[in-house]
Amino acid sequence: MPAWSVTIDIDAPPDRVWALVGDPTSVPRWYPKYAAAEVDGDIRVLRTAEGGELRERLLERDEGRRFYSYTVLSGAPVASHFASFEVVAEGAGSRVRWATQAEPSDPSADLRGRLVGTQTEALERMKRIVEAGEA
Repeated sequence: MPAWSVTIDIDAPPDRVWALVGDPTSVPRWYPKYAAAEVDGDIRVLRTAEGGELRERLLERDEGRRFYSYTVLSGAPVASHFASFEVVAEGAGSRVRWATQAEPSDPSADLRGRLVGTQTEALERMKRIVEAGEA
């Protein structure tokens, strides 16, 4: 299964960054494709303004490590999927790592090529929110 990760350094303490990253309902704040997010048990549902829905299962969560993982259940063109976020101390600030493993439903699709740009933009938005003190 193809795997990749994107990272960003944020000028803020890890606990402050984790307050945003670790909140599974915060996705619409930093990933503009989604207008709403809700969690019921271990199921997260992300909705677009147009009514599209992405259903995910929240898997492992480790507050001490500032880590959580999830998998897509429906709403994306993937045959298999696993992703995680981790926030670690980096110098006087933090580093966020978003790791993804995914197999597209269509074997000819370049899922990594399609997602890395939007994942990078999302992390840059996250950085602006945290560094502006809005998290």
